[in-house]
Amino acid sequence: MRRHLVLAAALSGVLLVSACGSDTGTRRTVTAVVTVSSGAEVPSGSAEASGAPAAAGSREATGSAAPARESPAASASPSVSAAPVVTGVDPLKVDCGAIISAADVKKALNIDIPNDRLKVAVAEVNTDAGQTGSVRCLYGLSDDKKSGQVTLRLTAYTDAAAAQKQVGVTVQNETDNGGQVSQTTVNGYPATVALRDGGLIVMDYDNWTLAIAAPASVDAATLTSGLPQLAGSALTRIIKA
Repeated sequence: MRRHLVLAAALSGVLLVSACGSDTGTRRTVTAVVTVSSGAEVPSGSAEASGAPAAAGSREATGSAAPARESPAASASPSVSAAPVVTGVDPLKVDCGAIISAADVKKALNIDIPNDRLKVAVAEVNTDAGQTGSVRCLYGLSDDKKSGQVTLRLTAYTDAAAAQKQVGVTVQNETDNGGQVSQTTVNGYPATVALRDGGLIVMDYDNWTLAIAAPASVDAATLTSGLPQLAGSALTRIIKA
């Protein structure tokens, strides 16, 4: 199954494939802004801690109305040592081209994708889950420019507790759908990798979530090790932007 972080079924958050798509709660409409760009890559060797169709987007940290049951895997977050969280960051304003590049994807996942991307503002968010806005970044675009080989989703929430809760919902849904879930860290912060028809990494940071979905063409070992690296590059650049 090819992924899309139009994240349409479940990361309908990071997320970033069909786990949390039952957005039955109250929604609000957000004007969609689409940006297509190509050309210069962001440097992959900067001092930071260190492909999927549009359907991958359904496996982000979404606004699913599913009950927020915490899975055993989600509750067993590893002990981490991380820098203090930087508050006041608005990840939705960051250009997709400044977050990750084709070179980052090659380094982390060992796949070659075109160096183009598409930024799409999600038109509907789940206000019942505390969502206030969400964007998708599609990388390595298809010919019709409607999907990407790698999908990243950023979702903002009313507060940090709401963001963390929705990550728990996503992890539980991945577990319920047969995903192989494991705990990891991204720049020292807790994150979860789920392997199911490709790979998904999802995490919360302050009052927002980051999710990245990658295609099933990448082997499980590379997804498990590479997705945290790719998310680390993205997180560092978003905070610095």
